[in-house]
Amino acid sequence: MLELPYNQDISQDFIVASLKKTGYKPETKGKFFWKDNKVDGFYIFKGVRLEGLKSPVDLYFKVDEKSRRSKDESVIYLLIGKEDGSFISSDSDEASFNAAREFLNGFIDQAAAYKLSLDISEQEDVVKDAEKKLDRLQSDEKDLTRKIEQLQKDLKRNQDDQDSQEKTVDREKKKLAELKSKQ
Repeated sequence: MLELPYNQDISQDFIVASLKKTGYKPETKGKFFWKDNKVDGFYIFKGVRLEGLKSPVDLYFKVDEKSRRSKDESVIYLLIGKEDGSFISSDSDEASFNAAREFLNGFIDQAAAYKLSLDISEQEDVVKDAEKKLDRLQSDEKDLTRKIEQLQKDLKRNQDDQDSQEKTVDREKKKLAELKSKQ
């Protein structure tokens, strides 16, 4: 049993990453934690080669929340089995038991590094999203500036047209006044 200060999903993903480091290949594509590979609440990983062992072992993992109040902490349970389906204890096969214990204890140091890499990756995604939003806003600013410039040109043209029209109205009023004076 090992307690980690991370939620169940991170702990499960970390187990998968650790198993991949041992050279373990999944039987199916996708996540390792499939319902098909589950027996009595434990996920089975058959034929895992642990460091220091000549023959592969079967690993049975179960990941639970540490408590209902603390969903950001989890407990990992590990059982070690032989390929014939029997379980290994410290008395029956000390070398395999110790290799599995070392594998599980290695999670303590590696889990912090794994969580940090997840946090870095997540923050990189946040930065990328923020940069994309900034790019969109800058593009919008250019579009709005172009629209403002076009509206200013339209306003200037309208003012020029008004001046011209005022002159036309004045000319026409003078003509009207001349015609009325002839009456």
